[in-house]
Amino acid sequence: MHPNQNQGAEIEVPMHKIPNMPLGKVQQRHVVRIFFPRLYSTEWPVDQLTQDKLALIYDQCLRPTMLEIVPESRDKWPTTYAAAYAQSRSRTGSLAFSSTDIPWYRLEQVATTLLAKLADLGPAFRDAYFGHELRGTKGATIHNGRDEDERRLAMDDLFEHVDVDSLDPEQWHVDVALTIGVPGHVVTWRESSHRELLSYLMPAASAQKISRLIKNKDRFHLDRALQIKEFAGFRATTTHCAGASGPSYVQAYCTEKNVTYSMNPGVFRRRQAKELLQKETENKIIKDMDIMSNIFFECAGEGGVEGRDGCARLEIRVSLANAMNSLSSLPEELIKRCVVAIERRVWW
Repeated sequence: MHPNQNQGAEIEVPMHKIPNMPLGKVQQRHVVRIFFPRLYSTEWPVDQLTQDKLALIYDQCLRPTMLEIVPESRDKWPTTYAAAYAQSRSRTGSLAFSSTDIPWYRLEQVATTLLAKLADLGPAFRDAYFGHELRGTKGATIHNGRDEDERRLAMDDLFEHVDVDSLDPEQWHVDVALTIGVPGHVVTWRESSHRELLSYLMPAASAQKISRLIKNKDRFHLDRALQIKEFAGFRATTTHCAGASGPSYVQAYCTEKNVTYSMNPGVFRRRQAKELLQKETENKIIKDMDIMSNIFFECAGEGGVEGRDGCARLEIRVSLANAMNSLSSLPEELIKRCVVAIERRVWW
């Protein structure tokens, strides 16, 4: 949440709802965004900036800043936003972006100058600030949670490109995860254990608060597996019941979904009923079903290939200040009550 001044009153707005734009990135997974809280409107709660505002930012702030602070790169910056947009469009209308490297020792000057130019642009662009988004790091910092040294090394790896000493550890949040697996099996969560698991993760929350959370459809979402009632994970927004040092978000799921999950529509995409009404799309569905069947067949370990396991994964979002000492392990007896392991051949 981030406070926002709106017509003289301070309101709290989820940070991802504040108008923002990606400004740059470090390697592949660290995105630097710039946020404009004064552009937020309850009547138009959209986080994306309009084309005219993007043009103003580029033409009057971003390009002039780069020409001033990094003059060696003046040959890399298109003359206007319109020119940059036209240059980035492909024949199909999609956008393909290029990038320009900025020396690390110029970054502070770039940031200071850019924010100053934005403030001069008008009241709507004042109080802009930078946000850092580190995504897709799951699996990059695998470690033994019971070993404090390994936890510290994993944290150092995660923030390799960030000056941690300059951060407010209460304002930064980190997802901490624990994975439970059994070789040759798919391990998933039991619905009957959700209350006990949440109680362990949020000791400050009373049983009544947890019951209200589970009944709240806006803050708690059940994710069933195989359409079996007892096999289910969940997603929960826990800000209002976890306490100051507790997690703000909890997710329990089974990694077997990796088999079917894709950011782009593929063979496992959701189908429309109308696709069955046309012979061409009907034939395509039948072919896709053959592909899906073969994938599940191989996941089961058939066809001369090593099968594919699934793990029960638990993720919590906590402040950076509490990340080192959160979810380092779970009691073994609690794990036995919370998960069930199914032979992968039976599951798939």
